Amino acid sequence: MGERSSLRPLNDVMRELLGSVYVPAFLSSLAQHAIMIMLPLYVLQFEDGAALAALMLGGRGAGVMLADLPAGMLVSRLGDKSVMIAGLAMLVVVTAVAALCETSFALLVVALVSGIGTGLWTIARLVYVTDNVMVEQRGRIIAMMAGVQRSSALVGPVLAGISVQVLGYPTTFILCAGIYALSLLALLIAAKGVRSAAATHRAPLLQVIVEHRRVFATAGTVMITLQILRNARLWIIPVWGTALGLDEVTIGIIFSASSAMDMIMFYPAGQMLDHMGRRIALTPALLILGASVALMPVTHELWSFTACAMLSGLGNGFSTGIFMTLGGDFAPRRGRGEFLGVWRLVGDIGMASGPFLIGALAQLGSVAAASAATGGLGVLGVIVLWAFVPETLRAAAVSIDDSG
Repeated sequence: MGERSSLRPLNDVMRELLGSVYVPAFLSSLAQHAIMIMLPLYVLQFEDGAALAALMLGGRGAGVMLADLPAGMLVSRLGDKSVMIAGLAMLVVVTAVAALCETSFALLVVALVSGIGTGLWTIARLVYVTDNVMVEQRGRIIAMMAGVQRSSALVGPVLAGISVQVLGYPTTFILCAGIYALSLLALLIAAKGVRSAAATHRAPLLQVIVEHRRVFATAGTVMITLQILRNARLWIIPVWGTALGLDEVTIGIIFSASSAMDMIMFYPAGQMLDHMGRRIALTPALLILGASVALMPVTHELWSFTACAMLSGLGNGFSTGIFMTLGGDFAPRRGRGEFLGVWRLVGDIGMASGPFLIGALAQLGSVAAASAATGGLGVLGVIVLWAFVPETLRAAAVSIDDSG
């Protein structure tokens, strides 16, 4: 479908992806966001939990990064369908095993393996969407998928909290494993309509990196900048809210409102991607996110802090689906899995390095200095975007043809 000359109605494409992409994406993301809250909280139940609680999310992130390159290569060898199924099956098993864990170290291993399963599922799904959705519709399809996942982020933690209070951690882990199993079942039911990427499309990883080094160096830099700004948003809202003397409930409500602004932007973001271009959609995301991070320390009252937090949600909303859309646009037919594995790794490096960079700047200077410097990355990202990154809404077809 991705390389067909005739454009199918968008609703037909979305219906075709319902069972293989949208339903599994919502269910798996629901379980994922529940577990991301539960793991560090559960570790705190153990005597040595405090020292390792902060590592739970880091362990999961490390697992995702470890999976990026192998997942891309596996997709080219086994097909996207097989790797999607393997990733979800791994998540079912490891989440069920978490119910049996009685030490912090065991839970850290669970977090790591959970990240690996997430990486397999995510990259294989992106390859499938790239193969089966034309470039003119890719932005809306992926933005819709991102919107579905973000909506689950509003529900998952709440359900996890209620379940833990009523049923306890082990039973809640089993329930999350059941949600992952439902996600896998939805994919298996739709599997007859899922076309696996041909193994003949694989390419040596080093060759893919060398041939597309300019894309990784330019567009990859912009994506790293975006990921740093996204992490800065997650960092600055609670940090500055605390500095203003706000309590946890108030900060949580404001952050939820910011997340709601982020979530409702998925539809206009997708429209912009497919009708106005990738660069035009990404530019306000970088500038607004950067401005909100830089301006946050200037706020001194509840209303201005809330307005800035909402602005950050708006900026992040503009970026909905852009990372996966650009990756799909740039990905060649030959070596597509390998390319997207490297592309995902580039983004994950930005996500992982962001907190350390911001923390180091705050330690060397101040929160205000760190916010200003990090916010300035938005302008840098826009300059690189318009100077070196082509408009892939038109250029993707050329990239596909050139790569055979």
